[in-house]
Amino acid sequence: MTSPFASKLGTNYCPLDEEVLEIQRLLVEPLSRLKGINDKIAELQKTVDELTRERDSVSTYVEAHKALLSPLRRLPLDIIQEIFVACLPTHRNCVMSAVEAPILLGRICSLWRTVSLSTPRLWARLHVAEPGGPRKEKYAQRLAITQAWLERSARCPLSISLWGTDDHPPGLPDPINPFLEVLVSSAPRWQHIVLTITSWAQSLDTVSRLTEHDVPMLESLEIRQTQRPTPSSQQPSFGLLRGPKISSVALTTADTRLLVLPMQWENLTSLRLINSGSDHFTSDAALKVLSQCICLRTCHLRLVEAPSPSALEESFVELPHLHSLNITSRGLGLAFFSPGQMFSRLLLPELRSLSFSGRNAEYHGSFPFLTVSPKLEHLQLEPNLLNKQLLLDLLSVLPPTIQRLMFIAPPLGRLNVRRRFFVDSHTPDPFEDDVLEVLTPSPDHPTVSCPILQELEIDSCEDLSDHALLHFIKARMAVQPPTLRRVAIRFERERELDIRSDIQPFLDSGLEVSTRYDKPSVAKFSPWRGVADSPYLTAATPS
Repeated sequence: MTSPFASKLGTNYCPLDEEVLEIQRLLVEPLSRLKGINDKIAELQKTVDELTRERDSVSTYVEAHKALLSPLRRLPLDIIQEIFVACLPTHRNCVMSAVEAPILLGRICSLWRTVSLSTPRLWARLHVAEPGGPRKEKYAQRLAITQAWLERSARCPLSISLWGTDDHPPGLPDPINPFLEVLVSSAPRWQHIVLTITSWAQSLDTVSRLTEHDVPMLESLEIRQTQRPTPSSQQPSFGLLRGPKISSVALTTADTRLLVLPMQWENLTSLRLINSGSDHFTSDAALKVLSQCICLRTCHLRLVEAPSPSALEESFVELPHLHSLNITSRGLGLAFFSPGQMFSRLLLPELRSLSFSGRNAEYHGSFPFLTVSPKLEHLQLEPNLLNKQLLLDLLSVLPPTIQRLMFIAPPLGRLNVRRRFFVDSHTPDPFEDDVLEVLTPSPDHPTVSCPILQELEIDSCEDLSDHALLHFIKARMAVQPPTLRRVAIRFERERELDIRSDIQPFLDSGLEVSTRYDKPSVAKFSPWRGVADSPYLTAATPS
């Protein structure tokens, strides 16, 4: 449609009086046409609405009958139960939450609720988070759910984890922990138990009442004590540790009395003793414990050396089945832990993985324990635990089976610029180019150390050059077939050479290379220093 006012449309033009009359005459016919079109649309919309209602009615009828043909309705009950069990989390026990199985399964329909409540295996794993605070009704509700959960598990072996608290509502009977009382009532069905408790006396007292006859099915027990006990606490007996089937024990405690409890050491295949306090649990005591664990396969120890540790006995401790050993240590006062002295007393012919880190630790002497561990595949040591010469000596005697070589600090020790609270910041960096050359294949080194190395990780170094790293990667990837899979190094300096383009073909073939450069921080002057409303708070902090 053309208009004599086309040039004025969409502008701020104000028509004259005679133009207003002309525009009104111009719109008579289009307004009539527009009304006719709207009437047709309304009539068609009415027809569409009627067809939509009819479609919805027929669709509801069809879908309701098609639901009867669903294959899920024809599944046998035992198959549905297996599917439900497969919905449970595999890395931990089930929590009391409606957002995951098994509680979620009972909220889909009445049939699923009936099936879930009648399947004891769904309720055989439980994590109990003891509620804190003054709300007594919340505490009672969670306690009732715990009781109902255990009843639904019928006679199934139980896997239970408890996260305890000492922030209880007032009015609880003393000295009774209601949650532990409920859990202890099912002790004959305990299979795997994890208890995270405080030093609250009733917590330990409740568990220590159990004997080996009360836990005939118990296979693994872990106790994490989060607070230090009071001096008046009595020595708990913990007779359940002598259970006939216990093969795994983990104790994390500030109370070293729990580290020397009598148990059937000869049956243990997994042992974890973590001293979280300041009491002594020395390497001498650790060797005495290990000497009783002839079937041990995995072991993790956290030691605390005394200022004047007793001399280690000259007898050897042989663990013929141990394949994984992790030791962390710290010395009190002027005490130092010597891993070489302890390892020299161990005979570990099946050892596959060895990890050591420590505070106030010194390594002296050679590495005789490596000569009797010919199957070692994974070695992890604290950075700067060794000086350069000891590091070279270590690399020269490593068994050829080494696949993973890691010089990394524990998570709590990873502070910036190598100033960890247990490492002297002036300690010379042992990682230099000639150290990496020992691991670099070349015609001059036909018997390279760690010939099947797959992973190399260095958590902290500053003297190792980018050129040496590039040469190491190229030489390792030139070996046929190449075994190197991953290299991760954190430099405490600026980048010298970008090696990415040179190693891109190796990256494309699957090699993982991670390099991180932490430039040393330099204090900067700020004119706002000492001003309370400084826009740069960190700059205003006195250096």
